[in-house]
Amino acid sequence: MSQYRFKAQANASLRHRVADEIRTAIIQGNLKPGDKLRELDISEQMGVSRGPIREAIRDLEAMGLVICHPYRETVVADVSREQIVELIIPIRLQLEIFSLKSGFREYDDEFYQSLERIIETMKTHAERQDLFALIEEDIRFHEMIVNFKGDAFTLQIWNSIVNRLRIHFIKNTPLFDDLGKVVQDHSELLEALKSQDEERIVKQWRTHIQHDDSLLCFT
Repeated sequence: MSQYRFKAQANASLRHRVADEIRTAIIQGNLKPGDKLRELDISEQMGVSRGPIREAIRDLEAMGLVICHPYRETVVADVSREQIVELIIPIRLQLEIFSLKSGFREYDDEFYQSLERIIETMKTHAERQDLFALIEEDIRFHEMIVNFKGDAFTLQIWNSIVNRLRIHFIKNTPLFDDLGKVVQDHSELLEALKSQDEERIVKQWRTHIQHDDSLLCFT
């Protein structure tokens, strides 16, 4: 078990509160890939029974954040470079291009303003050198594209890969050496969207995501 200690939890929505606490610890790097999660330890630290913890761990397993070995142990999930380069990034590329092509003609001022607000928030996090908060806004930017049409299957695919990308970020935070560049990249994506030029949009998105392939990062 990692040296990280969980906060005590109140009774309301225990399953979700426990899952959120563990998820945050994983995303922020307090729990590393391979760290063991023992129900008894978590129960004692959070002050809750093992039932909600067991349910929360099942939820986290479905998110791809932990791996449960029957009759053995639960560990924080890992993801290999090969999985990122050969599987996750190609899936992400196809998913976002599909979402863009099916939705960009319907983007309106309200949608653009929502993306602008995300970029402004990213800028604030970049100025504060708050990497984890910036990554979450980065993900929210792309999730708005994927979720624009409200297609449940598309979002399901997205949800199946996004947490594995988060895990990868935890292992490769030195790659984010210029947070201002992250913000600028997304401003350029937004400008491409506003052009309503499909060829320009797709080209900009491919460059953005394939740049991830070379740097092994999300942004």
